[in-house]
Amino acid sequence: MKQIEDIKLPPSDVDAEESLLAEIIAGGFKGLDDAERVIQSEEAFYSHECKHLWQALKRLRKEEIEYHIINIRDECKKKNNTITSYWLTGLIDKSIGASFIPSHAKIVWEKHIQREVIRTANKLLNSSYLPIDKTRQILEEHGRSVDTLRALMPSKTTDITSIAKETVDKIVKGNSMISYNFPPLDEFAGGMTRGEVTVVGGRPGHGKTTLIVNIVQKLIEDGRKVLLINREMNNTEMMRKLIVLESGMTYNSLRENQVEEESKKQLENGLIETIAKKYKKLKMFDNLRNLEEAVGEVTKFKPDVVIDDYIQLIQMPSSLDRRFQLEMIMNDYKWLCKKENCCAILVSQLNREIERRFDPKPKLSDFAESGVIEQTAEAALFVYYPYQYDDEKFSPYSVNIISAKARYGLTGEGTVGFNGNKCKFYISESEALNLA
Repeated sequence: MKQIEDIKLPPSDVDAEESLLAEIIAGGFKGLDDAERVIQSEEAFYSHECKHLWQALKRLRKEEIEYHIINIRDECKKKNNTITSYWLTGLIDKSIGASFIPSHAKIVWEKHIQREVIRTANKLLNSSYLPIDKTRQILEEHGRSVDTLRALMPSKTTDITSIAKETVDKIVKGNSMISYNFPPLDEFAGGMTRGEVTVVGGRPGHGKTTLIVNIVQKLIEDGRKVLLINREMNNTEMMRKLIVLESGMTYNSLRENQVEEESKKQLENGLIETIAKKYKKLKMFDNLRNLEEAVGEVTKFKPDVVIDDYIQLIQMPSSLDRRFQLEMIMNDYKWLCKKENCCAILVSQLNREIERRFDPKPKLSDFAESGVIEQTAEAALFVYYPYQYDDEKFSPYSVNIISAKARYGLTGEGTVGFNGNKCKFYISESEALNLA
């Protein structure tokens, strides 16, 4: 049974062939002329009966004999006795109008070209064991079949009028931009652009994930749909950060299960239900190992923003060098954003060499395989926490946000307030200190 199931029949659509012939009979000689603009060979018909009927219709046209069922039957019997009046009558009933001749002819011709590609591919496979000079002719034949099939594929071009209207719509409605709703980030480029990728980088412990949690909160409060892929931590740990952000509790107390009675009451008295209601437009995953699974979830959920934390943990084919793996990840996310009209924020680790530099402030070359990442991304942001390197000189409540690349905005650097224990970024250091 398994062997029978594995058998694949050649591509064909006999219903389209029969409907086409019925419509040609209804349309007369003009109908055949219209069909011949598409169908260039009688081999296009997979059904033997349909092929013989096509040949008969061409002979009748040549003799200028009217397409009447009796004339067609008699003409068919000259070459093929299997075509009966009963079959012809049933076929004629399948006509849905001469206007469908071009579309049905296209279906019939496409199936024929697909069969030709299969046939020439098999010939090419068998000839591959022969000397190269004996393979050339078959290779050229296969190439012609492939070119013909490629030419039949629908064009992906869009007319200029449609593009202009879409552009005006985005200008008038202002719907091509998605704001971070956090001024220190928005001042660089005004936010994110739909169809584009933003990369956020930083060394461990500098607050990358905490920044992501704050961005998620701001996007949700702005009514955006967000899909968050947690690769470094699980969903529970990310939810712990959201609880801290929304409640004012401290992260250390939740991590160490040292929650005060007042905080326990807050959790028991509807905080989780409030968070669940507020974040109903957020989907989180911590079990998407490869890129295909992520693409599938984005396609189903249709988010405004997809966030992947972080891309070095995406499982990719081990046969590819790391540079090509990252290139595939960046390019696939780029095309996904264009296809789904969304933005992507991809979190990336930085090279360890940054720790050995005299000035550890991150720059574009610190990205792993930086050329691939910086070329593809619309914007590249770094989170830099100087306190990690010099706790006497720098404040624990201060973080630098560095815009190293902004295709549609400004590069530069800004200082923001930060309290890691509250999972919170602030507009300024003074605000962080006042609310510490």
